[in-house]
Amino acid sequence: MSGADSPKGGTIPATRETLPRDVLTYLWRAEPLSHIKLFALVLLLLPFNYASLELPRLIVNGVTDSIGGTVPKLFDFDLTWPDFLGGGVILDLTGFEVSAFGLLAGLAALLFALQLIQQHITRLIEMAKARLGERILVGLRRQLFDIIQRLRPEAPMKSKAMEVGNMLRFEVGPISPFAGMAFAQPLKSAGLIGSATLLIFTQNATLGGCAIGILALNYVLLGIQRRDNATKLQIYQREAVALGKRVMAGIDRLPLVHGFATSPWERAAVDGRLAVVSEASLDLKRQNFTDRVLNLLMSDVPTLVFYFVGGWLALTGAINIGQLVAVVAAYGQIPEPLKELIEWDEKRVVAQVRYDFARYYLETQEVWPKGSQDDTGWEDLPFDGGLKIADLGVVDPAGSLLLDGVSLEVPAGTAVALKGPDAGGKHAVARVCGRAISLYSGSVRIGGHDLSSVPESVIGRHVAYAGGDPIVLNASLRDNMLCALERRPGRPAPGATEPEPAGLDDAARLDRAILAALGLAGLGDLVVRLGLERRLDPEASPALAERIVTARAAVTDAISRRQQDTGRVLIEPFRFAAFNRFMTLAENILFAAPLNDTRGAASLLSDPGLMPELERLGVADDLTTLGLSALRTLAELAGGQDAIADIDTKGLLRAEEMTAARTLLAHAGTGVGLAPDERALLLRVAGRYCEPRHRFGLIDEDWQQRALGTRAQLAHLKEVSGTPLARYQPDSYCRALTVRDNLLFGRIAADRAGAAATVDDLVRECLKQDGFIAQVERLSLDVALGEGGLPLSAAERGKLTLARCLVAEPDLLIIDDALAPLAPSEQSRLIETVLARREGRTTLVVLDSAEPLELFAQVIVLAHGQVERIEGAAELSANGI
Repeated sequence: MSGADSPKGGTIPATRETLPRDVLTYLWRAEPLSHIKLFALVLLLLPFNYASLELPRLIVNGVTDSIGGTVPKLFDFDLTWPDFLGGGVILDLTGFEVSAFGLLAGLAALLFALQLIQQHITRLIEMAKARLGERILVGLRRQLFDIIQRLRPEAPMKSKAMEVGNMLRFEVGPISPFAGMAFAQPLKSAGLIGSATLLIFTQNATLGGCAIGILALNYVLLGIQRRDNATKLQIYQREAVALGKRVMAGIDRLPLVHGFATSPWERAAVDGRLAVVSEASLDLKRQNFTDRVLNLLMSDVPTLVFYFVGGWLALTGAINIGQLVAVVAAYGQIPEPLKELIEWDEKRVVAQVRYDFARYYLETQEVWPKGSQDDTGWEDLPFDGGLKIADLGVVDPAGSLLLDGVSLEVPAGTAVALKGPDAGGKHAVARVCGRAISLYSGSVRIGGHDLSSVPESVIGRHVAYAGGDPIVLNASLRDNMLCALERRPGRPAPGATEPEPAGLDDAARLDRAILAALGLAGLGDLVVRLGLERRLDPEASPALAERIVTARAAVTDAISRRQQDTGRVLIEPFRFAAFNRFMTLAENILFAAPLNDTRGAASLLSDPGLMPELERLGVADDLTTLGLSALRTLAELAGGQDAIADIDTKGLLRAEEMTAARTLLAHAGTGVGLAPDERALLLRVAGRYCEPRHRFGLIDEDWQQRALGTRAQLAHLKEVSGTPLARYQPDSYCRALTVRDNLLFGRIAADRAGAAATVDDLVRECLKQDGFIAQVERLSLDVALGEGGLPLSAAERGKLTLARCLVAEPDLLIIDDALAPLAPSEQSRLIETVLARREGRTTLVVLDSAEPLELFAQVIVLAHGQVERIEGAAELSANGI
């Protein structure tokens, strides 16, 4: 897994996996038995092909002899050696007498039967080739994916994985159709050509010599084609790969491009590559066109030669008409297999080029050795979590010395801290032990076993590394945690090496373990928050929905008591007869939220299905006026309508509405009437308005009463244009609201500082007292964290990395930079909690500030890549630390 020992600070890369240089050798070794089976089918085809070539001569001669008075015989057939080979009979059938029509019909039927047999055998050959090609391609793709899985941490992970991934998906595809035909196709084509040539020789040696001469000329021309095609295809492939790498490099540096406005330079660099690739592509197309013309001449010109020479021989009496027909028919069979040979060679060149690129990745030095992830025979390996390092040396890719002969020992079951300057070597020691650095010299023994000789699967079960580069999957919180446990197909329980049955009890137990790890890593508040922000389907979880409604009274009572004690308004409850200042105007009018509609309640005000009702109640024009007033206020705050997109509109306008809003403001108030889409925009703006949030002074007491009156008139609506409405009712669960809003049955006072945190604390306490906070926390596990965990803060992403390590319950836990985004005091509290929970297990912590050192059995200080000193617990106490 690491390099072997070498001079201090250096490493020797692992042995490369060697593959045959020639694609044909690789294909034969991959499936030798399948190729042999194809050979048998091809050899079975050849006798039937030869017989079908011989029949035209028998038909013509038989009919001619019948006209001349000879009694025709069916199946009167003889096969002889050519005169230049000494003559002699190979096969002689006397047949039986029939009429002229019977002879013609019998031979024609036999020819048809032979064609059917050939078609069936050909179909078997083609299907066998297809299956063989797919099997070989699947095997090659598995090897390529194995490379991605075994990339060393020193490799440029993202670009290397993308390159190998593209190779896996696209580049090796042309190998599949060639793999099945690699050996069977040339044997089949050569056999068919040989059959036709043999029949020509049996008819006339001169024509046979012409056939061999033409085939020899074709072979020479094919060799020229092959060399040219291979050269041009390699150039094109090389330039295309270089273009792909340059594009990926541009993607990696995209933040710098935007930050320093260097896009013209990037475009120019890629344009240069595009020009090179385009020229290489045109050169390849020119070569292909030349090849097609040459192939056409090789197939058509010889046919004319055979007609001319064969006709002359027939006129001189050297051959009869039947033999001439047989020779012409036989040579007519040669161009097709010859064309197949040409296509085979073209595909071989393509496959060889693609295989060469695949072999480059398969033999890369930037991967762990093959078999390093295989745990067969290692399942019962004893592991105590101890760590012993001897003469450890590490050099970074730039050649700088990170560690120089470091030796230290961490006894099993103890907590040890690594301190010192950032560049002193403490991080390098942690990364080597956590396999974030794989190339080193010296010896690292974990659990009594050499890190370089124990499979990754063993280390992964017993060692967990919390580094400073958090990886957050674009998946649910549960899946982000489970990736630490999915070592085999199925989901094993924490600490188990085999998957447990996927029953409900096991799923619940696994969720409890995940929530415990998240809480231990300091993410308890995040878990509760995510659970409260979930929207629950009451039909899918009726018991939980009912329990939330039951707990609503306790939550609102607790908040009311806190409001009375402090005199601060925390929430404003939903009451049908009262206007809620913290709801939007659309929500106040409808007193409901749309289901299965991400546009929100404001979009319904402009819906054609609701517009007639609003006009009948006389509020449509007033809402339009209010929306226009809000837009004008935004324009004043921005300093003009053209700058309206430069300010925070606090949700009144969406990005796609900015252009329409500027156009509307340009002519509004000039007497020009509003278009339907402009009126709809103003209705949406009015519907999104909330006085405490926007503070434009547009909602007064009169407007509140009008909204309540409209609410009463629209209370009968159950849907708008097919969009169902979920109404706010105090005795039922509203599926359009979050769990938090259902518990509060109101809105948090957004204009009160700290109100949201206080309310969440009260809700959490009520849920604990009621005994179902675990159910709410479990809802958080299904929340998607998004690409890269964008909804999470840097501190939360670091804690998630630690939680993922904790749920695996490792014998050795290494905490490196995962907690770096946290404040020193929070780091100290979290480390103390983790160490208390892991008492009796080995924990290695890299310290960046003055954490409580008395928590550790020893503190190892590194500087300048070497161990400066090691202080034990007694020394720490003596120093008053």
